[in-house]
Amino acid sequence: MSLTPADLARSLVEKYGSGRESIMQILTDLNTELGYIPVDAIRVIADAVGVSDAEVYGVISFYSFLSTSPRGRHIVRLCSTVSCKMSGSGDVLEAVMDELGIRVGETTSDGRITLETTSCIGLCDQSPAMLVNDRPFTRLTPESARGIVAGLE
Repeated sequence: MSLTPADLARSLVEKYGSGRESIMQILTDLNTELGYIPVDAIRVIADAVGVSDAEVYGVISFYSFLSTSPRGRHIVRLCSTVSCKMSGSGDVLEAVMDELGIRVGETTSDGRITLETTSCIGLCDQSPAMLVNDRPFTRLTPESARGIVAGLE
């Protein structure tokens, strides 16, 4: 029997503690385990830590790697910083959207891939860059990016 999101949140509060300093680790683990952070889990965390639901949601919405919506099995994140844009990330993004048939913030109809953009991923010297499930790909071209996302199962 698997845990409900609320039960999982409770177990993570037990694991990390109910101090404010635990919020980020709890949210990270929930997001990793479920692929997103459901509303009922937000309420459990807020109650356990003694903050408002809005404060927990504020943490989630600040970090682009956390989500309150279900995502695909694979998350493709393209860097959207100036250095990547100057290196051609706009063309790479267009190629990926065309290959997947979705726009930024959407998930393919089969639930396989979610496409996002994010601020700096720390690979400016190798731009344009993207992360696929936290695995970096650098010095992308539109063709290489198409090949990477086409190969995701």
